Amino acid sequence: MKALIALALFSQLLSCKAVPHGPFPPLVYRVLDCDDPETEEAAAEAVNYINTHHQKGYKYALNRIEKVRVLPRRPFGEIFVLELDLLETTCHVVNPLPLENCTVRAFTDHAVEGDCDVKLVKVDGIFSVSSARCHSSPDSAEDIVRVCPDCPLLAPLNDTRVAHAVALALAQFNSDGPGPYIKLLEIARAQRQVNHLPDSVSVEFAVAATNCSAQDAKNHLEDCETLTGEQTVSVYWPLLIPVKSKK
Repeated sequence: MKALIALALFSQLLSCKAVPHGPFPPLVYRVLDCDDPETEEAAAEAVNYINTHHQKGYKYALNRIEKVRVLPRRPFGEIFVLELDLLETTCHVVNPLPLENCTVRAFTDHAVEGDCDVKLVKVDGIFSVSSARCHSSPDSAEDIVRVCPDCPLLAPLNDTRVAHAVALALAQFNSDGPGPYIKLLEIARAQRQVNHLPDSVSVEFAVAATNCSAQDAKNHLEDCETLTGEQTVSVYWPLLIPVKSKK
């Protein structure tokens, strides 16, 4: 058994290929490399699905395909099982900008990476995702400090200084003009600059226009509804607001 496990690990080190297993005859399995056009097409469909169904945070871009398996599907079609390594972009999930126009977040910005297992069905040449499971985690703070000692690091979103910064920014934004009242959708990201005085926090948050004016919101905030579709006055976008924290 140990010899079989060692052989399997050695094969994975040589290349990323489909690994036949299960009750079906070995000849019905197809072997694909990770850089095969068909594998890349499946990965593109998987990333699109993940970004479409990801409700919070930022869109992900494909970094690399870790593994691919192609299994027969009865009575017809095939099943593609992919392991993907994804990188965080600077586009929030509510940002309408196409993924190809989104910038991958720099490592020194304390980026987040995603590891995803995705299963797709291919029938008549068309891919569809049947399941996706992802786990995300930030890059090592120690590694970032080693490369860039002055770079800010991620801060907890429930930090009181983060909430204070967002409240100040929204209040200022809603007092700047006669436009629609802007409502907070999500605090998406926060960072602290810990190696400089005074200590500071920067926040990124997503907002949306509502059907209320700023004055209406003061009196009946609970009645203000987020505008969508053709009623949208202001498109969704993320904001980056640096604010000095209180001592």
